Amino acid sequence: MKKLVWFAEIKWDYLVTRKQQILKRFPDDWQILYIEPYVVGKKQHWLPHRDGNLTVITIPFLKTIPQSLLTRIQDIYLTRLIMGFIGTIYFKLTSMILGFSGRDRFIGLSSLFWGKVVARERAVVHFYDANDAHLDFPGTPAWLGGYLSAYMKKADLSFAVSPEIQQSIEKYGARNIGLLGNGVDFEHFSTPQTRPGLLQDVKKPILGYAGAMDWIDEELVAKICRVYPDHEVVLIGPEISPGWFKNREAFTNLNNLQYLGKVDYEILPAFVQSFSLGLIPFVVDELTKPLNPNKLYEYSAAGKPVVSMNYSSTIDGLKDVIFVGNTHEEFIERVGEALLVQTDSRRLDLAKHHSWDNVAQKMVSSLIASMDLKR
Repeated sequence: MKKLVWFAEIKWDYLVTRKQQILKRFPDDWQILYIEPYVVGKKQHWLPHRDGNLTVITIPFLKTIPQSLLTRIQDIYLTRLIMGFIGTIYFKLTSMILGFSGRDRFIGLSSLFWGKVVARERAVVHFYDANDAHLDFPGTPAWLGGYLSAYMKKADLSFAVSPEIQQSIEKYGARNIGLLGNGVDFEHFSTPQTRPGLLQDVKKPILGYAGAMDWIDEELVAKICRVYPDHEVVLIGPEISPGWFKNREAFTNLNNLQYLGKVDYEILPAFVQSFSLGLIPFVVDELTKPLNPNKLYEYSAAGKPVVSMNYSSTIDGLKDVIFVGNTHEEFIERVGEALLVQTDSRRLDLAKHHSWDNVAQKMVSSLIASMDLKR
């Protein structure tokens, strides 16, 4: 029986993200402990919560804090030292009680705030999953880079979701980096579902976006609405902050734009399958440059044409399969072209190649190979 402890930056129940998709596909002979952060207003797992061969528990620890006063307090070295000590004791007791203590375990990290603490923990293999450019997010403290460097000295291998992220973590000492992109639950998105009730009254063809609103280019979305008034533009996903959509000046007086909010993952394919095409109207900047979005493969698994801004090497490398625009004007043109090409088997091939089953299998194989090399 193999044991894995994963220090995560996101709640297990918040969204179905890369970590949930991969960890749920680990073989049955793996026991997994998922350490999630404390988030105000969200469900906490103060007591261990079992989900198959995975156990989730909440441990309050360092993290990005929106309140300026708390951020300044956390910036004090002594504060971090004390919290690190408390976090270490909390984790050691938890791992011992749940049977995850000792050296005979794998340790994975995607929350850099745990970096220095976890670097001191024993494990047969330490690894880092660079699923995002974790140091580039707004509000990230300047000292967090040192936590990544500390862990990189210990990590036996790392996984990078894109070439841009691979290059960025190399600067912090990452070694044995494997490119391991995002993926899709192919069966989930390709199996036909009934059109959802929220879209029953939409009579126009739908130009849809499903994902977080963080990277949306609002001006581009508004232009799409104006150029294609005979289509309905539908946005699906969690708001950046309460009232985000209503407060967007760019979205005023657009009669063919709808924001449906967050949709449960179980019924998300029904919405995507209702699209005429899938949009990725991202802002092109340094923050989006490393992204490799799940939605690219989800749209493709549903058989939908994909139109994207050319914001990363991942997108640029798929110009022969998806429709890519370098400017707003080109994006608008690509939408018109995509609407004329509704059938293309290469989309399904792209999605199958990037299935979560394949991604999880590659991660497991890499971890086992790393363990064998050390023994």
